[in-house]
Amino acid sequence: MKRKLFALITLCALGVGVAQEKDPFGKPEPPRKPNIKEIAPGILQVGTVRLEKKKREIHLPVTINMNEGPLEYLVVTGKGKVHESLLVTTVEPFHLQVAMLLLNCKGSDGHLIPEDDSKPVPGDAVIMELHWTEGKKKNKARLENFFRRADGKKVKEGPFIFNGSRVFDGIFLAQRDGSIVSLITDNAAQFNNPRKGRDNDDIWRPQPKGLPPLDSNGTLVVRVLPKKKETKKPTGVKLGDLEKRNAEGKPIGLSEAGLWFKRGEKEPYTGLVESFYNNGKMESQINYKQGVRAGVETHWYENGQKRWEMIYKSGRMASKKQWDVDGNEQK
Repeated sequence: MKRKLFALITLCALGVGVAQEKDPFGKPEPPRKPNIKEIAPGILQVGTVRLEKKKREIHLPVTINMNEGPLEYLVVTGKGKVHESLLVTTVEPFHLQVAMLLLNCKGSDGHLIPEDDSKPVPGDAVIMELHWTEGKKKNKARLENFFRRADGKKVKEGPFIFNGSRVFDGIFLAQRDGSIVSLITDNAAQFNNPRKGRDNDDIWRPQPKGLPPLDSNGTLVVRVLPKKKETKKPTGVKLGDLEKRNAEGKPIGLSEAGLWFKRGEKEPYTGLVESFYNNGKMESQINYKQGVRAGVETHWYENGQKRWEMIYKSGRMASKKQWDVDGNEQK
């Protein structure tokens, strides 16, 4: 895609979310639009943010800023709370927002982060890694390795959440405040910490062990995690809910030629038929289309092992597989 098209899409997606800053004389100064260019197939440079579409990750330059004292943030710009942030970056938050939008991340979609730290933070889950070089050796580690609780407890590995900051009075708050990754609940920050304790601004500390030296440079890699697919529970009926009817619409025996109908309905049944063992485990699933068996029919043993699998086409069995109770396929 061409640069102008990228800019148009992202700016439209942000709407009024274009940050506006005020200089000392009170004149509004809009942020610089990112110079978006493709530097390699599938790899974009958005300002100083590097975006790799295939890996669904972004790279931003950071500097090690703290190794002791209370922490409230993990990444800020020079306008942020530098005295309480583990890392500092020169990246424009607005450019970072554009890069995340280009990865189809919507953030909190307008929802505020709950104050209750037992409730989830709305947005897109991401993994964060710090990459740095010592001599000729390249190193990387999860960002959770570099902060801890004040009581010394380690932080468990887990995602951070891209909530995307907010717009207030036409101002993109992350751009104004310089807040990028927050440990405490901060709707103005672009990424938030979903862990318990995010409601307390006095429990987080740097973990100096393994942390690169102060003022050394590195790269923060933010990788977007795939969204969990919601598994839809089958909405099938029981075999006893069906009856077989002839062309005249009269109930007939199971072995006679006819179509299956759900009792009380006039149209042939389309959908799933299920049966269960007494222990609640699935015994069989049979698909019907317009009153005849179609697609896959599956039966299981009581221990959950698959027993039979038949494929039907136009009401006739096209293939069949069978397994014993131990899972060995029978020929």
